[in-house]
Amino acid sequence: MDIEVAKVVLLGEAGVGKTCLIKQFTENKFDNTELSSLSAQYVSKTIDYLDTKKAIKFDIWDTVGQERFRSIAKIFYKDARVILFVYDITSKKTFDALINFWYEELRNNLTENPIYAVVGNKNDLYMNQQVDTSDAKDLAKNLGGIFQLTSAKTNEGIKNLFDNIGKKLLKPNYKYDENDNIARENYNKKKEKENNTKIRIKKYDNKKNNKNKATQDDKNKKNGCC
Repeated sequence: MDIEVAKVVLLGEAGVGKTCLIKQFTENKFDNTELSSLSAQYVSKTIDYLDTKKAIKFDIWDTVGQERFRSIAKIFYKDARVILFVYDITSKKTFDALINFWYEELRNNLTENPIYAVVGNKNDLYMNQQVDTSDAKDLAKNLGGIFQLTSAKTNEGIKNLFDNIGKKLLKPNYKYDENDNIARENYNKKKEKENNTKIRIKKYDNKKNNKNKATQDDKNKKNGCC
């Protein structure tokens, strides 16, 4: 099987969960005591795409998000084939920073034409959401990139994110949104089927309980009870 190498760089403010996201992707682990990175970290993971008879080795660079270290991040842009803009859905300022700093920084320093993805992390805290999803989708659309909500804690969306990135690398004309629509439709059909099964079971249980109650009532009447 042919193996392609793709350098992936994560950008975003401190505390958005970049390190936790990558640890979940590479190790299937989540550590809620993980501190903000004080230096760039490198990990890798290889994924097989059996339908193409190819594999991709993702060389992933988790950059430092603290403002005082921002200038260091540009060292890692070179030769990046994928850029992940990560924000925290519960923090509007982390999303604003993607537009006001990180995107401008890339535009001024990057000569390549990478695949972009806008990643809204911490989606398990959706009840505290401060960033309108439509705004994030618009940013991804303007970049010609991928949009994905994720949760490093629950592993939501991470596999789908890298599946779409890999397929886009292998097939530049790949339409990830069409694939996501199909996946969403299949998911909704599965949930509808599960719900219908639960309803049938509930109706059966109610019918069975009513029958048992009627039988018991008949016994009570015969025994002169109640």
